[in-house]
Amino acid sequence: MVLVAEIIFFGCMRFDRFFTTANWHVILNNCALLGIISGGLTLVLIVGDFDLSIAGAVGLGGIVAVEFLDPESIPTVERALEPGNWTIFFAILVALAVGAVIGLFNGLVVTVFRINAFVTTLGTGAILVGVHRWMRDRDLPTNNRFKNVANSKWPEWHFFQPKLVLWFMIGVLLLLGFLVSRTVAGRRLDAIGGNETAARLSGIRVSRYRIMGFVICAMCAAGAGALLAARTGVASAGSGNSFLLEAFTACFLGAVTFRNGEFNIPGTFTGVLFLKVTFSGIALMGWPNYWPSIVTGGFLILSVSSSGLIQRLFED
Repeated sequence: MVLVAEIIFFGCMRFDRFFTTANWHVILNNCALLGIISGGLTLVLIVGDFDLSIAGAVGLGGIVAVEFLDPESIPTVERALEPGNWTIFFAILVALAVGAVIGLFNGLVVTVFRINAFVTTLGTGAILVGVHRWMRDRDLPTNNRFKNVANSKWPEWHFFQPKLVLWFMIGVLLLLGFLVSRTVAGRRLDAIGGNETAARLSGIRVSRYRIMGFVICAMCAAGAGALLAARTGVASAGSGNSFLLEAFTACFLGAVTFRNGEFNIPGTFTGVLFLKVTFSGIALMGWPNYWPSIVTGGFLILSVSSSGLIQRLFED
């Protein structure tokens, strides 16, 4: 309801610019990377954990992917495979593998050593900052096919031209939504988030599913980092910083959308869309560039407080 009201408000204030194909083309395409990151984060939040290292995973995933594409870094692979074809596929796989290692590390520290997820992932994020400083920022060549593929549009309809990254987001969210709502693993994740002690007593291997959540979250973040580097042509250590607050805000906004204060994939996408519509409206209104940060922080506080209030109301 708030999203609809927001669309009506910005539409009335800037009707000639807000309700245009070009504007909604930008809004939906901008949802892609944040949607992938937020979708992975949703799984961690479902089991009651946090992951503050996603910003570092985004940056490291982009740098590693670009390093893999650099012919000077891996001359043997570049000679064996045509540049820009199979190497693109393997570069993304390497980024996903790096994300899996990050998530596995977080999950093992949290479950084996029983250290709070907030502290663990905060520390992991600091470690990744050091790794970023050790690895330099990288630029993709202007004619690199990785960049061309990531920014290509398919299909090129007359009224809408979605980029490939938007289809990547749709595919990831559909897979995650199926995992959470239609599989045994998803039901067990939900059970762990509802009552970890009861889930453990019922025979669920809680540690295994908590680790799985961290691994999927970090893989989504690192994969999005590789796609971000391909879209912008730059792999930067700080490229993921802006996604951290936005991803948490989208997830908590989604928790008050469809399932009574519980995290869910459709709600997360609604939260992502809500943020991007807000940012577009702010830009069209000509407001200063500090407003998106203020609005995002305010939405995060409101969504967290609303989520807790709704849970208490339904429990009563």
